[in-house]
Amino acid sequence: MSKVTLEALKEQVPKKYKKLVDEGTVHNINKLAEDPEYGEEFRDSVITHTKILDGSEKWSMKNYIDAIKFYSLTAAGNSQVDSYIKVFPERLQARLDRGQDKSFMNGEASRFNATDLVNRIRQQSLVPLHLVNQGTTQLAINQLTHLMLNARSDVARVSAATALLKELRPPETQTVDLQIGLNDEARAAQEKQNAQLLDIAQNQRRLLEAGMALDDVQSIHIKKEEVIEVDLDE
Repeated sequence: MSKVTLEALKEQVPKKYKKLVDEGTVHNINKLAEDPEYGEEFRDSVITHTKILDGSEKWSMKNYIDAIKFYSLTAAGNSQVDSYIKVFPERLQARLDRGQDKSFMNGEASRFNATDLVNRIRQQSLVPLHLVNQGTTQLAINQLTHLMLNARSDVARVSAATALLKELRPPETQTVDLQIGLNDEARAAQEKQNAQLLDIAQNQRRLLEAGMALDDVQSIHIKKEEVIEVDLDE
């Protein structure tokens, strides 16, 4: 199991928090990562969510790690109260010393679950993976564009163009949001056109792979579908 180092953690946290990170912090993170209740996912979460600390010094590193622990436990299926007790066992002991049990901790566990810090961690954890990796995705698109324009092989150029069409085509679930102002008929026509372009690229790729010259592939007449005239929503 890889471990967090002091240098790596300081590299990730905002500048104002670097002075709050020490070997004790790193030791606690690595120790919890070895606990089956938390695991390597906890360690990764600590590193992943450090951006939520940017611009704020109202939380200590302990506050931050406690909130990650709490969220990790609830995300794994533990109840709010049980997660809260595991993060703050001393608070349960204080209740027991007063003759109470954990049922009296529902309110404070609920309040902790609703804190700004826990909510920020929760919100960032729900960000779709494709948004988290936008930078890497853009690098891949740039490389495909370069290959499409500059690759020596005709097959490589068409393959890159085909991959770009797939990558840049809007997700079906977002079509309506991305095409505000179009009625259903217009959207259907645009989607049909996108599908035709993808089919053309794939067909050209197959012909090139079969040995046909690029000029011959490009000269093949492609039957155009009847143009569909549609009106935009007012």
